[in-house]
Amino acid sequence: MKKISIFLVSIFFISGCVTISPYEKPNKFVEGSIITNSIKARLINTNGLDSFQISVSTLNNEVLISGFVANQEQKDLAQKITMNTKGVKKVINHIEIIP
Repeated sequence: MKKISIFLVSIFFISGCVTISPYEKPNKFVEGSIITNSIKARLINTNGLDSFQISVSTLNNEVLISGFVANQEQKDLAQKITMNTKGVKKVINHIEIIP
């Protein structure tokens, strides 16, 4: 597990896609990255949900989801998927409905 975590962090740094927050310790950063990627994968694999319009950010096991969906059912589904992901303590749902 430790080798996988180091590999994931290395990939993030090399790609330049992620910055470390001064509000998290490195182990929490890695845990947050794993949570974020798990949620994104679950959203992508959900039929009837345009997950490419949803952003996911994790800080200290609290997840912010934002973006756009077509109806309340999709917003609720994204909330449920996020909340039922291992390691998530709280979900802040800023998804907007754009019919």
